[in-house]
Amino acid sequence: MVARLAFPETPMPLSLTTEEMDLLLTLAAPIEHRNRDQFLHEVAAELEAASAQTGVGPGLGGVHRVGRVVQRRFFDPPQLPNASKIARA
Repeated sequence: MVARLAFPETPMPLSLTTEEMDLLLTLAAPIEHRNRDQFLHEVAAELEAASAQTGVGPGLGGVHRVGRVVQRRFFDPPQLPNASKIARA
């Protein structure tokens, strides 16, 4: 089965396998809900750009690589309390 990511400014939807789409949704999970659509949009844009350069589809490895790079732009890790403050409490 192939999932399609379509955005208004892209002329043709990006075709992804079920495994590729599952991978992207897993990578989107730690991103704030309000930013997930933008994350998927940027991954799709980068995958299409890479495909246009090489003429070859991204595959699961390419989706993972691009998804991880884009995920780093969106992931905002939680701020954990300082260990020294906890020890004093």
